[in-house]
Amino acid sequence: MEMMLLHKNRYLCTCNATWFVAWLNRTTVPIPRLATEVTCAAPGAQRGHPVILVDLLACQHNYLSIILCILMTSLIFSFLTLSISSHLFLWDVWYIYHFCSAKLKGYSRLYSQSADYDAFVVYDRSDTAVSEWVMKEMCVHLEDHGDRCLTLCLEDRDWIPGCPLIDNLSQSIHKSKRTVFILTNKYIKSGNFKTAFYMAHQRLMDEKNDVIILICLEKVPCNSKYLRLRKRLYKRSVLEWPKNPQAQPYFWFSLRSVLATESHKEYSNLFKETL
Repeated sequence: MEMMLLHKNRYLCTCNATWFVAWLNRTTVPIPRLATEVTCAAPGAQRGHPVILVDLLACQHNYLSIILCILMTSLIFSFLTLSISSHLFLWDVWYIYHFCSAKLKGYSRLYSQSADYDAFVVYDRSDTAVSEWVMKEMCVHLEDHGDRCLTLCLEDRDWIPGCPLIDNLSQSIHKSKRTVFILTNKYIKSGNFKTAFYMAHQRLMDEKNDVIILICLEKVPCNSKYLRLRKRLYKRSVLEWPKNPQAQPYFWFSLRSVLATESHKEYSNLFKETL
């Protein structure tokens, strides 16, 4: 080809035409009036500008900006999704992970025909008031007073030092006839309570043995799914600590009565058929 005439044409100088600009800069074919009359007709910022002088780096930066924008948007969306999921489902995932790990390791299920303890007490050890109530009120009334002294399992005195938390928790639940949860508004939202509750509730699924008793030291919101579940299954298994000292003897009587009763035998016929 001896000559190519390109002037008197309308050129759209967008990033889609970078190949054409690159070809103009490297071709050896003579093009008359290339630098003067082969100009851009659009977009507005490039109008009248020679096509051969279009900045190719600007288009590369434009593509890079789009890629970075997509990447940052994906990272932000992933971070928000992970944060929300972690807040809502962290302890559920943690429990499922350890449960599946135990299955893969071949752990055998512990049955509790010969329980070592009458009850395993689960409470917030970081709350001084709750710890004091357990040691000075609950242990005294159940282990030292009454016609029959009960044996309680407590984390502070009965757990094996150095043993993983999940193993100590599992052994305490399975070696006790009942599992008693001491609830406060703070503790019922914690991961430790949720994990212990799921493991205790698993005995109902595996052994058809309902071992859970809830004691509310504070007024716990009625919309709690744990309270609703227990009240639906067995209302007597949910007790509230009375502020009136005159009502406290009846509280201890009710607690001993629930500890001595097999909860699943008190279910309605509907739940018995389900189990």
